Amino acid sequence: MNRFGFNQFGGPEVFTTIEAATPEPHNGQVQIHVLGFGINPYDATLRSGAAAKDRPLDFPIVPGVDVAGVITAVGPNVSDFAVGDRVMNYRPIGGYSEYVRASTSKVAHIPDAISIAEAAGLPQSTVVAYSILTDLLRTEAGKTIAVIGAAGGVGSVVLQFAQYLGLKTIAIANSHHHETLASFNPGEIGHYDLEDVGARFADQADYVVNASAGGNDHGIGVRMLQRHGQYVSVAFSTVDKTIKPNATYLQVGAGPRPNVPSAFALLNSACANDNGFHLPIATKLPMTLAGVIAAHELILTRHGAGKIVCVAEELEED
Repeated sequence: MNRFGFNQFGGPEVFTTIEAATPEPHNGQVQIHVLGFGINPYDATLRSGAAAKDRPLDFPIVPGVDVAGVITAVGPNVSDFAVGDRVMNYRPIGGYSEYVRASTSKVAHIPDAISIAEAAGLPQSTVVAYSILTDLLRTEAGKTIAVIGAAGGVGSVVLQFAQYLGLKTIAIANSHHHETLASFNPGEIGHYDLEDVGARFADQADYVVNASAGGNDHGIGVRMLQRHGQYVSVAFSTVDKTIKPNATYLQVGAGPRPNVPSAFALLNSACANDNGFHLPIATKLPMTLAGVIAAHELILTRHGAGKIVCVAEELEED
């Protein structure tokens, strides 16, 4: 089988095709024929070498935490999954592959209403969103949450989970993404390029989630936050805490290890609620070497709303 990885750090051009044996499932594992994988900013830090100090890995390195596909084999002591099941997989690395094996604790059935392409971009966003709402913020129904970058991969899932959990929502993004935001039917919509959303929603949010690209929300999140509110940043960023010194400031990645089965259970519950849950897809590219390179050229730009995914040829036009 083919995998897409690199033997040296650098730009997108360092990717190459790596031939490998198809992995067979062990005890408690399944084999997945990958039909799509998501591209995340973290993948780019692996490729550039920016993550090498914190996470040293041996070459060749094959990125990929988001996978969707069909089960093609099951290992011993697997009872919840069968050959032919549509599944998604949240993994530490190695998703840019034609086949993967995965422990069932990191695998979930894809809800009927979710396409393979959407599922290819959902695992990481689902786990991060769940961790934000339940582990870091421990949100309460009826309170108000503002999501900055609400049209993106993580932001859109945070927004939809929050609505399912009974929170009042404020969705913030560029006006280019108005249609995407409106499709989630949030309580309020604000566009930072057209108005001073920090002033419009000043002191209204019990919780603020900064899911903006690069983490720089230009201070609007703190202005929207109540005095004793809680602020979470998805990307590592510097926040001026002097404006609201009594607020709580949290960082994704600094909390407990994520509960992947519970995150996937919340996703399935939210999808079963018939509220139109969906993941916006910015771009679909082929699951080829050229597609991976193009995806990495695009990932750190101001691309369209949602996730970039690479999909198998038969899914490119879906």
